[in-house]
Amino acid sequence: MSRTRIGVLGGTFDPFHNGHLSVAHSVRDSGLVDCVIVVPANDQWQKRAVATAQQRLEMARRGISADAVSGTGDSMNDALFVSDVDILRGGPTYTIETLEDLSLLHPDADFRFIVGVDAAAGLPSWHRSDELRDRASFIVVTRPGTSPPQLDVQGYDLNLLQIPPVDVSSSMCREAIRNGAAVTDLVPIAVAAYIESEGLYRE
Repeated sequence: MSRTRIGVLGGTFDPFHNGHLSVAHSVRDSGLVDCVIVVPANDQWQKRAVATAQQRLEMARRGISADAVSGTGDSMNDALFVSDVDILRGGPTYTIETLEDLSLLHPDADFRFIVGVDAAAGLPSWHRSDELRDRASFIVVTRPGTSPPQLDVQGYDLNLLQIPPVDVSSSMCREAIRNGAAVTDLVPIAVAAYIESEGLYRE
């Protein structure tokens, strides 16, 4: 019996925006995975979040659920869904611990962690990097028109995937909100409505 191939998209998602959704779509449709799990970090050690962990989890759920191929984005029957494993574990979020927890939930799965080019180049410096290398393969997303990545990452199973460019970032979304601008072209509509209802990022 073949093992389910799960793509794992981790991040702060502060807020969850159309760029995140584009990556999830592209990986889902690439043939490299059977489904994609979006995993909001509890406390990402590399950056400080503005919204709370629960708010970021809710934004990811709303963004994915409104766009899921089927269902509500909450079960393995959906091509896209969201997991709260990092938030339930608490403390700083490290990728190796994310994969350990997901492996307990899905013991018959092969995990493929989704990263950008810069992140992939730094994999040997990640927490418990040797264990991480042995536990998962990686999907490295690149953009059309950019030079092929020069990755010297020994022993890591890397799969390059070129995806359409989406000119949006979480910092761009937060700045637009602080300036009183609409973000309905930057984030899924359900996420924009949640940001408005919670009064997020206004200051």
